[in-house]
Formats: sequence, structure tokens, C-alpha cells
Amino acid sequence: MRHKISKIGIIGYGNVGRHLSQVFHKAKGLELVVFNRSRVSDDQNTEEINVTNQLEKLSDCGLIIIAVKDDAILPVLRSMKDVFPEEVIVCHCSGSTPTDVIAPYFKNYGVIYPLQTFSREKSINYSEIPIFISGSNESVLQTIRRISRYISPKIQEINDDQRIALHISAVFCCNYTNAMYAIGYKICADHNLNFDHLTPLIEETTDKIKTIPPNQAQTGPAVRGDWNTVERQETYLAKHDQRLTALYRQLADYINQNS
Repeated sequence: MRHKISKIGIIGYGNVGRHLSQVFHKAKGLELVVFNRSRVSDDQNTEEINVTNQLEKLSDCGLIIIAVKDDAILPVLRSMKDVFPEEVIVCHCSGSTPTDVIAPYFKNYGVIYPLQTFSREKSINYSEIPIFISGSNESVLQTIRRISRYISPKIQEINDDQRIALHISAVFCCNYTNAMYAIGYKICADHNLNFDHLTPLIEETTDKIKTIPPNQAQTGPAVRGDWNTVERQETYLAKHDQRLTALYRQLADYINQNS
């Protein structure tokens, strides 16, 4: 059965929900309604986007995207059960939540997982974002594929195991890497140094892994086995933030053993 979708709903107006709302708001041939528990928002685009705090106003949508934090997905599904018809397609955007978490509540379901970091303050080139999808059956999957094309042309079907592997990889490559930036930023700030001095280094490191496998691109004292330098830096860290000493050593050992 082909699902014809002319109206979609997004539940949640956090970082992911806001960005997806901006995309679908501009989509020709699609009507969009966004549910947010607090309808009024400080987002300057809220006046243009149809945002409501009444879930019932999404009940005639053909497809719903749940864009909330992972531990809120089940409560949202429970609240939807008596509001939406059984044939509605329901998707979540989570990298780690199984696809079939929706199955006890709706028969048509899937995942639309955009692999990107979303911040309210930063615009994004959506056409470059890979979108990973899954669906409860072939018809639902094809509908999800059509809707996902409004976001990006880069669409790929994957299973749950592949998606969680991607998400874990993304956590290491993005979230944990950014935490390292935050550490470097603080060390610079504590010593009256401008973090911008590190920008060329960060950019070169990022560019390098586009052409060289990361383990081969690794540089620094740990990969060289320069333990005198490692120990001097550990001594320095111990005077400033003891927590970083253990982290530094764990990373140094990992690099030395795996690069």
C-alpha cells in the first residue's frame, strides 16, 4: 500500500526538532505542524512555523517524527496512542533506540536518523547530511525515503545494529572530541592564551583524515613512545586538574598501543 503524505508532524522542538522544522517548513507540497509542550518559544522562526502545545492538532498528519531525547520517546508514544489513528506512520530520530520500540503502539513505524550535530545557533548545509532510515515494511520504508529526501539526497537504509554502531562512532568523533576541545580551551584561557591559535591545527587534523586512515594519521608523543614528554605533561596536569592526569594517561596508552 502506498502511503500518500501531505501533512507531517514533529513532536519536540529542541535542537533536532528545530532544524527539521526549518527544513520541512520550506518543503513544497507538505504541510507541517510542530508539537511543543510550551508553544511560545524564543526562536525567531516560531512565528512562521505552525507550533502548537495541543497534540490533537497533529492527529490528521500522515507521518509523525518524534524528535525528543531518548528517554522521552516511550512517554511520548504512550501519550500518542489515543490521539492518532492506527495507520499513521511514526518515526523517531534516535541513534541508539531500537526501531521496534514503536511497535506496541503503532503498526507503521520507522527511523529517520540524521547523522549530524545540531545546535540552535548554527545553520547547517542539510544536503551534505547522511540520513539513515529503517521501516516496519517496504511500503513504510519507501514513504520514509520520500520524506527524507526533503532533508538530504544522501539516504541509506541500515539496521539497528548498524545504527547504534554509527551512533557510538559519532559520539567518539564528535561529542568526545568536542570535550577535548573544551579541555584545550580551558587550559589556554587559564594561561592567557587565545584558543584560536589551535584552529589551524584542528583544521589540519580534520582535513588529514579525509585522505589518511586515522590510526595512520596519528602524531604526538604517545605514538612516538616519547614517555619523558608524556610524564612531564602529566606532572603539569596534576598541578592544575588531577582528573585530567588519568584521562591523559589512558589516551596516551591507547594511542601507543593502537597506532
